[in-house]
Amino acid sequence: MKTLMTVAALAAAGLTTLSLLPAQAQSSASAQPDRERVATTVAQKEMRKCFRSDDIDRFNPVDSRTMIVETYGRQNYKLELSGACMGIEDAFRIGIRTRAGALNVCGGFDAEVLYSEPGSGRLARCHITDVKAITKEEADRIEGVTPKTAENRDREGT
Repeated sequence: MKTLMTVAALAAAGLTTLSLLPAQAQSSASAQPDRERVATTVAQKEMRKCFRSDDIDRFNPVDSRTMIVETYGRQNYKLELSGACMGIEDAFRIGIRTRAGALNVCGGFDAEVLYSEPGSGRLARCHITDVKAITKEEADRIEGVTPKTAENRDREGT
């Protein structure tokens, strides 16, 4: 009788294991569309990473190596600049010049930032080494904007 119980227990355990295999295989099959959806989402984010140089509403040099750009569509981008762009934080005129007549700025060395150096007015340039699409909240945090300041800015429409 003891042997019969052991065999029955092993058989039950075996059936349980066998019944789990199709569920695991099914789980792997359903994970495939999830991976494709994630890949599509990543591709969409990569596309949003670009902005047009003629669609810039606002420049904000945070420091000599970082600039936040906001487009007319209210999308924010964090630009990393090559070297130290001395005096860019105090520049009155800032612009972006793309290479080879292209309009899109998508990544490193697609464009350069031009600005007039404070005091001398001499034209200076810094290459854009990285472009990253960021949320408005991320832009505010990088720029050091407090929630209250952001609320006032939004109310005024600037």
